[in-house]
Amino acid sequence: MNQQGLEDIEMARQMTTNGCYNKAFDLYIMAFEKNVAIKSAYESEFRMVMTQLNEVLMTANKMEDVFINYTRALMTYPNSIIILNDMGKFLFKCGFYEKAWEHFEEALNLDYTFVNAEKNFNSLKNLLVERWHFRMLNDKVRNEAYRAAIHETVIPRVDTILDLGTGTGLLTVYASECSPRITTACDGSKVMSDLATAITQENGCEHCIIVNKLSTEMQLHEAGGKRTLLLTEVFDAGLFGEHVLQSLIHAWENMLTDNARVIPSKAEFFIIGAKCDFLHKRYQLCSPIKEILNVQNMNVHVLTFDETYDCEDVHFYGDDIKYMTEAKSLVCVDFNNCQELKNLIEMDHCEVEMVVQETGEINTVIGFFNLYLTDNITITTDPRSDRRANAWQQAIFYDKIPVQVVENDIVPMYFSLNGGKLTMYKDDTIIRISPETIRFLNDIEYVNAIAACIGTTCIYLGQMAEMSQITVVDLSPFPVFGLHLLMRGAKSLTCCAKTDSDKEFFEIVFECNNVPLSNITILIGDEWTQEGFKDEKYHAIFCNIFEVCGEIDLRLKAMAEHLKQHHLIQEGLFLPASIKLMGQIVKSNWLDINNKLYDENVSNYKISKHLNPYQVTQNFCIDFSHLEYTPLSDVCVFGTSDSTEGVEVIDVPIIKDGLANAVLCWYIIELVQDLREVTTNRKNCFIDGIVFITDPKIRVYRGQSTPVLRSVDSDGAFKLTMHLEE
Repeated sequence: MNQQGLEDIEMARQMTTNGCYNKAFDLYIMAFEKNVAIKSAYESEFRMVMTQLNEVLMTANKMEDVFINYTRALMTYPNSIIILNDMGKFLFKCGFYEKAWEHFEEALNLDYTFVNAEKNFNSLKNLLVERWHFRMLNDKVRNEAYRAAIHETVIPRVDTILDLGTGTGLLTVYASECSPRITTACDGSKVMSDLATAITQENGCEHCIIVNKLSTEMQLHEAGGKRTLLLTEVFDAGLFGEHVLQSLIHAWENMLTDNARVIPSKAEFFIIGAKCDFLHKRYQLCSPIKEILNVQNMNVHVLTFDETYDCEDVHFYGDDIKYMTEAKSLVCVDFNNCQELKNLIEMDHCEVEMVVQETGEINTVIGFFNLYLTDNITITTDPRSDRRANAWQQAIFYDKIPVQVVENDIVPMYFSLNGGKLTMYKDDTIIRISPETIRFLNDIEYVNAIAACIGTTCIYLGQMAEMSQITVVDLSPFPVFGLHLLMRGAKSLTCCAKTDSDKEFFEIVFECNNVPLSNITILIGDEWTQEGFKDEKYHAIFCNIFEVCGEIDLRLKAMAEHLKQHHLIQEGLFLPASIKLMGQIVKSNWLDINNKLYDENVSNYKISKHLNPYQVTQNFCIDFSHLEYTPLSDVCVFGTSDSTEGVEVIDVPIIKDGLANAVLCWYIIELVQDLREVTTNRKNCFIDGIVFITDPKIRVYRGQSTPVLRSVDSDGAFKLTMHLEE
């Protein structure tokens, strides 16, 4: 090997050892300039030094220096997918989204199997264009209703229009069919405003102004004067959650003529009491686990993070939901009456009496709405209706404490709209913990599987030491395993709590079970590191490496590997014993319309070519038990959580002809070797499913096999890709 530059490499290593990362970085660059041939041999250690240097610079808020370092690194390694990805992440973090897009895209063009670049690219696309845009634009019921209402209302060559929260500009495109004098469309998102500009131009909309501002921040001259007709679809599952009341009040006071009209003209919000154990387990600690934890009298609900309701596609639940009351109107509002809007936004109390239709239990409250676009045209999100618009989900008011009811009972419910967002009054004293902890504890099948391992665990550990000497680590969302061992006399437990609220709940449970807090160390949040375990050794370590969304948490995975390698007593017990990655090729229309726009659903206007570049290749938080899909293949094992870095092709047997567009992915967890396995593909599991999406769709045939690529990065991140052979 040419020796030029090697002295600089040695000096760079010395500088690195001394913490002089800036000088080390310069020396590496100097060495590579002297001898290009050595670049590949030293790329890995160069990147490590650059990472350390950039961490120091970012801590000092020297972002420009970080950018310069990445630029110099890419001049040296222009085809390094890792440096391209790292620079993309940095640009993403700093808000330079277009440049970040270019770097992720270039990395994937060089190596489409690079998992981290694809995940980062997906995250960027999700940030720029939220997924609900796809389902909303694919909703023909909604689209055609708005189109008909616009045609019924607009006076050609007379009306001037304000499209409030235009999104892709579809309503403006529909309005252009009616020849208004002029249309002003506004949106607070730069990406959506740019899309609306391109789409309105592509589809020949004349006399159209696109303003990249929230309507409440827009000046009258920017709108081009007062308008005679306002169009909007700025509604969420709870109707008012996207600040539509504030926006309309501002518009009436500043942007509209006195005799202007609004589409929709009116709206009405309904609530209905229901029994749905599936939803109840997502938001409240249920009776079976409260009995196990000995906290029967506590009301433990999910942390709200300032949200007053959640949203779900309730119509998918079928027999898993029973409507216990009649639907009752909670709020009805005339959008053409500004004073009524002002009165409504200040409403601090609203009571509605629900009539029970059959004896049973109410454990959740569902909300839906009607939009009265005109006197003749109505859209509903009622989950019981076959004619509902699927653009919106239903609101879930999750703080309703379960109540037993008898047919014809009157159940009062209380709400407020103070601040413009519907809020249900709390029934009683509530303790709140993280969603991760609620979901984990309400997964009774998994909790019972852990409990079933305790006897075997104690026998095994008893061969190593007295129970009073046993030390345990349990990094689950709640330390069920650790609690069982403490109650059997274990010496100590180290566990982790997602939030301070979780920590307080842990302590309550320990005290209710007569476990001394002096025996317990609770790590809080995500900031604790491997160094916190020092040189301690443990007899049993239980690790959870999953995020609720279905992804493997790479930080927790690295932590688990570190603990197993460095902190487990020889012959100690590590749980879970193994984790298998499972998958199945499917066809799913629901997954398709939530990720890809079809122009046939937007009256054949040319919109898909502009929106579909924001398609992603992976979706999270998928509840397979209520997902509409058709299995096209056998269930296959695609690897384990310990699968090595690289790409492997798995041939998947096809059981049904069809157009495949996704691979569903879940896990099988073996807690203790050769004991019962637990699948995560089941109702009420604490881990959701993930989906790898294929576009274009791939035609598969029964009796044949379809190759699926499993790609794994060095940190354990993985993806599955249906492979279309050339």
